Amino acid sequence: MKQQLLHLAERLRASFWVIPAIMMAAAILFAQGFLSIDRHWNVEQLPGLGWLQLRDPDSARALLSAVASSTITVAGTVFSITTVALTLASNQFGPRLVRNFIRDRGTQISLGIFLSTFVYALLVMRGIDTSGPRHHHTLAVSFALLMALACIAYLIYFIHNVAQSIQIDNITFEINREFRNALDTIYPADDCRNPRTCRRDIRDIPLADDRLQVRANKEGYIQRIDNRKLIAWACEHQCTVRLKIHPGAFLYHWGNIATVHNPPRNIDSQAIAEAIQGAITLGAQPTAEQDVIFSVRQLAQIAVRALSPGINDPFTAYTCIDRLVDGIGIILQRPALPNCFHDDDQNLRLVTTELNFADVLAAALDEIREYGRDSGVVMRHLCSALIALAEICSRKEEQQALRQLIQRLQEDCEISLKDRFDVAAIQKQLSKMRSELE
Repeated sequence: MKQQLLHLAERLRASFWVIPAIMMAAAILFAQGFLSIDRHWNVEQLPGLGWLQLRDPDSARALLSAVASSTITVAGTVFSITTVALTLASNQFGPRLVRNFIRDRGTQISLGIFLSTFVYALLVMRGIDTSGPRHHHTLAVSFALLMALACIAYLIYFIHNVAQSIQIDNITFEINREFRNALDTIYPADDCRNPRTCRRDIRDIPLADDRLQVRANKEGYIQRIDNRKLIAWACEHQCTVRLKIHPGAFLYHWGNIATVHNPPRNIDSQAIAEAIQGAITLGAQPTAEQDVIFSVRQLAQIAVRALSPGINDPFTAYTCIDRLVDGIGIILQRPALPNCFHDDDQNLRLVTTELNFADVLAAALDEIREYGRDSGVVMRHLCSALIALAEICSRKEEQQALRQLIQRLQEDCEISLKDRFDVAAIQKQLSKMRSELE
């Protein structure tokens, strides 16, 4: 249930309508509440609040009408600016970046406050009675004026927020922050190792020969895998589940998602498949919930677009390389992801498929190396960043991945670069990387 709630919260956060809808619902409640208070209490008779008194209901309606018409007009302008920002982000930085702009809380609240002010003014204007005896409506109209002032403040903030959000340094900072948050969630720290988890080579794990293959029933990107649910199910039925997939991968509708070793005989294979499938959440697009590669690919996409001949912006590529290497450095300083999960009696219950360091390194830098190999300045900056990475690389598997990358950079340098200064500088950097890995 917790995993499902987290997934629902992630989906709701990546939508424009949730916060504005909540704010409009609150505006309806406030309108009815303030009108009710005005009917039963004369707020303007309180000491110091006499200046709020509105004697003419027609004037109050005219004021509310002006508030409603102006806020809905500005709301349309806000929608237009947001659409332009989304179009710019999609064209210049890639369609994957649209999600980040949609998730921006400032934009969502700005839309919500204009729409909620419009709804509030309409409801209060409808609730003012001009035909019968005079009713007090001071509190309701005064709150509408307060909301109008808040709209002015948020309009200024919204323009500032849009201007900040389309700057590449701020974009890469936000992506890197999401990247680091995902790393903190997925990669365990040294002081919180679980004795029931470990990492082993799949070839060395003793698994029973009695097995059942579980296949998918639909296609989509794997957004979340509920390992706790799978472990609990395996403990209940005294079996072992070996996953063949990982978050972020695309699953075909005929794909093999898991193998159940020593499958229970008291339930049929369809029920087993439904239990395994129920722990896997699929969607139309990948998310950053459990997928470290998601943010990596966003930064790599920005860098690749910056290196295209139509844009030719190496400084943006520098920024993306720095952010990528910073995140990869966190992986190097954390223990390797566990892939074996045991119960309290140390019986193996779940074996997962985890991305290794070479996969993350390839996802981060392969496209940048491919499209930046003709640029000496980009290659020098990439090698300079990798030197810092080599200094903290201590595990043999990760050192081997860096050595393979160094070999590819060596070949790119010999084939693509023509400037002798660039070639000599990069060769020197590659030699320093090799010495750091020895």
